[in-house]
Amino acid sequence: MIVLLTGDDQHAIQEQLNQYKAEIDAQWLTLCYHRFPADRLDQAISVARTRSLTGGKKLVIVENCHLKQWGDTELETLQQLVQVPEFTILVFVATNVDKRLKIYKHLAKYAKLFEFPLIPPWRTDLIEKAISTQAKKIKLVLSKNAVEYLAEAIGNDMTRAATELRKLYIYSIGRQLELAEVKELVPCQTQNSLQLASAIRQGESNQVLHLLDDLLSRSEPLMVIIATLLTQFRTWLWVKSAIVSGIKKDSELAQLCSISNPNRIYYLRQEVANTSINALTKAVTMMLDLEMSIKRGTDSGAVASHRASSKDLLLIILSVSRLFKLT
Repeated sequence: MIVLLTGDDQHAIQEQLNQYKAEIDAQWLTLCYHRFPADRLDQAISVARTRSLTGGKKLVIVENCHLKQWGDTELETLQQLVQVPEFTILVFVATNVDKRLKIYKHLAKYAKLFEFPLIPPWRTDLIEKAISTQAKKIKLVLSKNAVEYLAEAIGNDMTRAATELRKLYIYSIGRQLELAEVKELVPCQTQNSLQLASAIRQGESNQVLHLLDDLLSRSEPLMVIIATLLTQFRTWLWVKSAIVSGIKKDSELAQLCSISNPNRIYYLRQEVANTSINALTKAVTMMLDLEMSIKRGTDSGAVASHRASSKDLLLIILSVSRLFKLT
């Protein structure tokens, strides 16, 4: 079996990998469980082609495959996919892939695609459902108010959700946890990212510095911060563009901007009322460039790259904030 796992929801992807790993006989993991970086594709395929010595299943994982790093040599290597035995589980993992690439089209002939996109931050209903599902899996009982708070406090970071829920399970000792207890144990961090977006849009540089420093001091992942900001600014841009183009009905705005809750349009209208569409466009472009820059730094895995990315984040966000201070 050959599969391609792609998306920003790293927790969901890891859960899928764990399911594949669970199919391997635990006593033979050393022989039947293999992980390779994308730049060792030839070795990964060679191992995948070899039948398991135990006669059971073998799991081979190739990580960080955004496919653009592969050329004709790798395409030739992938011609060997047809030789992968039935009982080998060969998994390619990518944050995102360009489906127009020749190498993707070849891979798609043999691999089944599973996509794991992050839940949009504003889809609190889906976030609450995901948190409830995770809680039930570990037999953690939460009140409705506690689930709603966790959705606000954690946002769409399902990796953090899993960590916090395990902590709450240990604390609960089998009883239902109420809102007050959950608030004491789980700090609200995602809300600060949304507050940061609002501060940037309002050109409040001092508040931007304060909120960003707070997020970084708690080791909030750079990509989580950028993902929240980018999603929020894209939504503002879509709504502002639709309003400028003459669309007046909230239902039409919601449909055009892919906003599931039309009631949210009322607040979005107020937020973009005095905001320049040019500033929003520039902001989204700058953040997209920043996202790509940070991803390249993350792929390198170097500490120096992380420090540079943090500095880039600060400089770009302050530059974006100044765009709105001038409007």
